[in-house]
Amino acid sequence: MGTGQPDSEELIVKAQYFFPIDPTEDNLRKIQNRLTQIMMEEGFYTDDTPLPYMTIDRTMEFIRVPPASKNSKLENIKEFLGFDENKEPRERLTNTDEFLDGLGRLVDDYPFKIAFRFKTFQGEETEGYDIFVESTPVLLQKYRQLNPHSDYSYNIDNVVDQNKRELKRILGRLELEPTHGPYTEAESLDTRLSEDTVNQLNEHQYGRTAVQYVNEGDQCLQQNLLHAALSCYIQSIEWSILHYKITEEDTDLIESQQKGETGYLQFIHLVQKIQGDGSISQKTSSKLENINNAERRWMAHHKSGKLERQDVENVRSTLFRLTDELL
Repeated sequence: MGTGQPDSEELIVKAQYFFPIDPTEDNLRKIQNRLTQIMMEEGFYTDDTPLPYMTIDRTMEFIRVPPASKNSKLENIKEFLGFDENKEPRERLTNTDEFLDGLGRLVDDYPFKIAFRFKTFQGEETEGYDIFVESTPVLLQKYRQLNPHSDYSYNIDNVVDQNKRELKRILGRLELEPTHGPYTEAESLDTRLSEDTVNQLNEHQYGRTAVQYVNEGDQCLQQNLLHAALSCYIQSIEWSILHYKITEEDTDLIESQQKGETGYLQFIHLVQKIQGDGSISQKTSSKLENINNAERRWMAHHKSGKLERQDVENVRSTLFRLTDELL
């Protein structure tokens, strides 16, 4: 159970799907039109319906239409006589009072807003569209617009589980299964650099650069941009070593390189600078060597260079282990 302002990283549910199809504008329009039909049948509304003969957007956002408020006697008479001016449910989205009243009566656990982003994928053996999905639950929208009382209680697990089920069910109507997730950012990146570690790194420019690459890598990983995340984490390892050498041994390897005293500092060269001196464990040393041996394969743009999410998470874990040992 929880009370107080909820954390979006714990509640917003994300997932990735793949639609195998010839990636043409016409086919994307058909997918989006079918998705719009499904979402409207599910009680959502969007302004992003693709229009014929116009370039279509790669993003779509659907909002759940809140339930109507209870009619007054006069409104019941007008509805009976066929004079109901607010019969169209989506009109409730433009009436602020009615919208907020309806939002308050929605069940906390269900999705309020579901956003879709389409990205063309063209591989050697298959092509189509990656579909990135993000579900914002009703609970979070209530806190953004209704400011519930401080003792308002909710169950985070129930909210997350329900949003995961809804994403799977709705996308299942397109006969799609998730290729990644559903997950929340809190679940995806459940370990982070400690505050003390960040503070120590931030005391020097090289350390601040290492932290910056960690943050950028995490942002890429959350969007499943694996190669970009991997590159950031590897660079963070390099800057962490540079930070260690200048703060603990008063050795500025960047300055030495600029003066021509050393050659170009590659990843393995930096790793060798901290091997055998007791600054890191043998386990971490072996993991860094494994990263170096696999880096070219991971970075390659051919079939043998396929990169799995677990590979990136392992590099991230090694980075955190290294940082803890060096500080």
